[in-house]
Amino acid sequence: MADRINSNRPAMELLAPAGTFEAFKAAVENGADAIYLGGKSFSARASAANFDTEELRHAVQYAHERNVKVYTTVNILIADQEFPELFEYLFSLYEIGVDALILQDVGVAELIQSILPEIERHASTQMTVNTSWGAQHLEGLGFQRVVLARETSAEEMTSIAQSTPMDIEVFVHGALCVCYSGQCLMSSFIGGRSGNRGRCAQPCRMTYQLVNEERTDVLKESNPGEHLLSPRDMNLVEEINLLKESGVYSLKVEGRMKRPEYVATVIRVYRQALDYTLSEEAQQSGLEPIGEEEKQELLQIFNRDFTQAYLKEHPGAELMSYMRPNNRGARLGRVIKTYDNRVELKLETVLRPGDGIEIWTNRGREGISVGTIWQGKKEISEGKPGEHVQIAFTGSKARLGDRIFKTFDEQLMEKARLSFQEGKEQRKRPLKARLSGAVGENLTLGMRDGERQSKVQSANPAQQALKRPLTHDYAFQQLNRLGTTPFYLEELVLDLQGEVMLPVSELNEMRRAAVEELLKDEAPVRQPILSDVYHQRVRDWKRKLIEECEDYKPMNFSKVKGQKVSHHRQKREIQSLAAYRLTAAVSDLESVRAALQAGAKRVAMGGERWRSRRGMTIEEIESGAELCQKYEAQALWRLPRILNEEQSVKLQKALLKLRESKHRPRILLSNFGELELLKEVDPEWEFETDFSLNVFNQASLAYWLRQGAKGVTLSPELEHQQLDLLGQWPGTEILAFGDLEMMVSEYCPVGATLGGKKGKQCGAPCVREPHYLRDRLKYDFPIETDLDCRMHLFNAKRLNLYKELGDIAQKGIENIRLQLNRATPEQIRDTVRVFLEGWDKALSGTKITEQDAEEASSYLEARFPEGFTKGHYFRGIL
Repeated sequence: MADRINSNRPAMELLAPAGTFEAFKAAVENGADAIYLGGKSFSARASAANFDTEELRHAVQYAHERNVKVYTTVNILIADQEFPELFEYLFSLYEIGVDALILQDVGVAELIQSILPEIERHASTQMTVNTSWGAQHLEGLGFQRVVLARETSAEEMTSIAQSTPMDIEVFVHGALCVCYSGQCLMSSFIGGRSGNRGRCAQPCRMTYQLVNEERTDVLKESNPGEHLLSPRDMNLVEEINLLKESGVYSLKVEGRMKRPEYVATVIRVYRQALDYTLSEEAQQSGLEPIGEEEKQELLQIFNRDFTQAYLKEHPGAELMSYMRPNNRGARLGRVIKTYDNRVELKLETVLRPGDGIEIWTNRGREGISVGTIWQGKKEISEGKPGEHVQIAFTGSKARLGDRIFKTFDEQLMEKARLSFQEGKEQRKRPLKARLSGAVGENLTLGMRDGERQSKVQSANPAQQALKRPLTHDYAFQQLNRLGTTPFYLEELVLDLQGEVMLPVSELNEMRRAAVEELLKDEAPVRQPILSDVYHQRVRDWKRKLIEECEDYKPMNFSKVKGQKVSHHRQKREIQSLAAYRLTAAVSDLESVRAALQAGAKRVAMGGERWRSRRGMTIEEIESGAELCQKYEAQALWRLPRILNEEQSVKLQKALLKLRESKHRPRILLSNFGELELLKEVDPEWEFETDFSLNVFNQASLAYWLRQGAKGVTLSPELEHQQLDLLGQWPGTEILAFGDLEMMVSEYCPVGATLGGKKGKQCGAPCVREPHYLRDRLKYDFPIETDLDCRMHLFNAKRLNLYKELGDIAQKGIENIRLQLNRATPEQIRDTVRVFLEGWDKALSGTKITEQDAEEASSYLEARFPEGFTKGHYFRGIL
């Protein structure tokens, strides 16, 4: 890390978003130290305008001339067929000079470590890292920075920062995801637009009802609002000192979809607050980092109400914006009188003509642009807080007491626009200049920018002035015409001998040449890579991938069918094979027994411990493993998807306890940190990886096999054609039936709305009866709450790929998973038996007929009446 630290590196970094070049300039001109943006490809904000190659080249040049860094997002899951384009894109980013890449896909991260180690890499928040163990894993992968999950507390940030030399980056302002980033499949499965591909349709901003088992709306009387998954916006502008003390280096503002005026305003205010925090003199002044005016500007430019999220505590309902999912603006006042075509209100903030307001009437919200403002019969240009004013309103009948919000402040927007207006750039560095020489000589102009300097001479000798010799003021005026360059002339020393005259055109040319030389010298020092060298690295990487795939010797299951044995013996071997290639994932000891009794020979037990059922203690995990051993089955302990720092310590103790057991199960890992925990306990402990690690291509599959994984569960977002390549590798598993988890969240809508008042212990209403989120199409999404009070939201329909088993077997996929962690023992027994029969046919090459599929479907529908989906098997997310 030491080699990355230089005198130009700020003590803390303010990192701004940009979805357009205008927003980019707004960020630079208002004080950003670095900017993150996306290219036209592989970006997690696919619907932003983003930057093509030439736009990106121009942006990087503009930024570097002003000592601003540029980070490019490559933070989506990437399909195998996209890698040829990815290779070229990565090289172009390096040549352009971007300072770092922001990544989600672990396979892509290791690829870059192999073919482009010279470029800096940042781990996206999409990688779901929130512990020191997770950070440790990323450090080993070559990352220089980790963007922590938004759910990480200040205390946890401190632990993580102390455990790694990597930069710690956190989101400080803007929209929040209700689900852990990288773990949300809701948009993907209900709308076909995947957040892991940058196309989130924001289902969290939609309306829902919280219903019970009888499908009664349990919030009808309290009526908190219908946007039950819509969080408020993050705002940590007053907590920068705490973040500094916690070891945070980079303060990240969310908003690549936001307009330039938003970027300008938020970055300007955070720049002021950060400069205050970093200045000892300012700290000792006793003043606040920002005043009420700046706080109001942040509120006005965009808000869904503000929250500090999980920085200090679990906020519960205070995290959420139940009433509306979009900008609410600043509260302007209430209607105190009504007229035929006007309303009167008492102002709580400034109002001017051109402002946009929204009146919350009994018929909904109505927006208007303010024209004339009156006080009595007098027209005024500005209404101040506390004053009574009247405005025109001809919409639905307004009532006394109706609330009014200002959603658009014309003056604030104009102030923001001026900050990045072409030709009005203020982000400039001081130059010191010296102009020297004498009559009859070529004059010399030297310019200095910090340690950089340039020196040029006039094209022709200076002449004797007849009337107007060159003066200091005139020379300063001409040399300070630096236009859109990143400089202004701070100081000029005039060292001329005699009455010198030089044509203004030559003076201007000297200025242009000197500045050009300075800018050329300040290009970032980066080791050049020849195209031939880079493409040889790519070829080496491809060859290694192919060789590794061939080096593994997966069992050739098709030979079983061709062996010359009796029909009955062949049938028994296929059945045995099917049992060992089917994983039943269950959540309690009784369910383990049910799966084994039905014939399963691979049982993944544990996972989250639901409050709706007993779950499994460490002793029960050991008992379950012993039971599997008795049935000659393989036992896996499925670890939770999310663990914070404290919970990771508890898990490590449980692993230490289980390490000595003679019935020790194989581990099924769900996040990066769990692998590091396991290595610390016993580096030889066998493990597999779960679907939450988002294995979407051969590169990420190979990565986990290199780490020692004995099996890899593939992403449920893959479609069947993508499985053709992945099926050539050993140890692959796909979800073929059961519950699809859409979200995992620290926020629980059941506890937040029904659990009691803030500050009091939750009454655990989730235990009393099941709950569902009902969407506007009347689909009911089951909610489960775990013992750590996280919400797990499941799809309204269960996955069912019974009919596709033959296709899955032909592709070479090694195992199928029945995700039965919410099923009853009876449902588990029946489902395992049905799928064993179908998997048996698939592995033996016997076609599953339409009748077979219909009979199986009818049988399963009787046990799971909610219905089924084929997920992404045929529709994919590309």
